[in-house]
Amino acid sequence: MKKINVGIIGGTNGMGQWFARLLKKQGFTVHVCGRKTRLQINDLTSLCNVIVVAVPISVTADIIRQVGPMLTKDQLLMDLTSFKKEPVKLMLTNSEAEVIGCHPLFGPKLKDSSGQNVILCPARGKKWLNWLKAVFKRNKMAVWEETPEKHDKMMAVIQALNHFNTITLGMALARINITPAEINKFSTPIFRTKLDIIRKVFTESPELYLDIIKGNPQTEKMLDIYEKAIKDIRFKIKSGNKVKSRKAIKKAAEKIYGRKD
Repeated sequence: MKKINVGIIGGTNGMGQWFARLLKKQGFTVHVCGRKTRLQINDLTSLCNVIVVAVPISVTADIIRQVGPMLTKDQLLMDLTSFKKEPVKLMLTNSEAEVIGCHPLFGPKLKDSSGQNVILCPARGKKWLNWLKAVFKRNKMAVWEETPEKHDKMMAVIQALNHFNTITLGMALARINITPAEINKFSTPIFRTKLDIIRKVFTESPELYLDIIKGNPQTEKMLDIYEKAIKDIRFKIKSGNKVKSRKAIKKAAEKIYGRKD
């Protein structure tokens, strides 16, 4: 391909900023726009071959509707959001450009992304797919192709259920009224790791995690399963039947890990 210019809407922060650094390191020309930048969306669409939507989840749909009609079929429109079904549908509906949903499965503060997973959801065209794959593979990331539907179903577990569990544990700790000094005195290494995760979720960007939980259409189904699992294991423990409790955990381990110890 000829020289490629990439425009990132929301490239002044978060994953947009991370992606800009990655592209610049590989020699691509990158233009970014945000609320306070000189360049705006219409500038990027005229300057760039590739347009990346990397804004907060709450405004992603509005940005796609705004930028989509400005693009031609020779350009690429992609996003970096935590959901794929709705953004991909909107990109297809509102533009003639090639469309790829993209989700790097790590945060922007990770110093070394080699070995980390990236999910791509190709939706229209093939011209840009190999280029985008190569961008990530040059940095030794693991690139996987999936449908938007499968991606969102898995994210309901990996993100929504996981973050809900973290927030629930943090809220419970707050209700118990244990001081940080007491927690540190009795903490095991594993519990300290959990506390670090709770601190990250509660203090860095809680609205991001809440948007992820709320926005995934599969979340309610996963939380129903989570609540049933809590009630089930709580009932078995309360009953005092260690054999049933152990069998339940063993059966779950077989399903998750394929083990029959």
